[in-house]
Amino acid sequence: MAEDEFLLRYIPGDYLGQAVKSLPDPEKDTEHFRDVVVDMPGRFKAKLRFERFHWKRGKTDRWFWTPYGAEKTD
Repeated sequence: MAEDEFLLRYIPGDYLGQAVKSLPDPEKDTEHFRDVVVDMPGRFKAKLRFERFHWKRGKTDRWFWTPYGAEKTD
């Protein structure tokens, strides 16, 4: 098991929220995955990977980004 496998659990939600805001609109984007680099002050830098999801029920149609994984960067 790799050391970075569960790194996502150590990243606070407000950093994830800021990272999601920097991504393009999921409804108009064509990429299935997007990466964002965040700096955790005093700890580490991480490359976050977000996956684009589509949810549909009846006439309601939603696209959104959800965290998929994270790995340390230099």
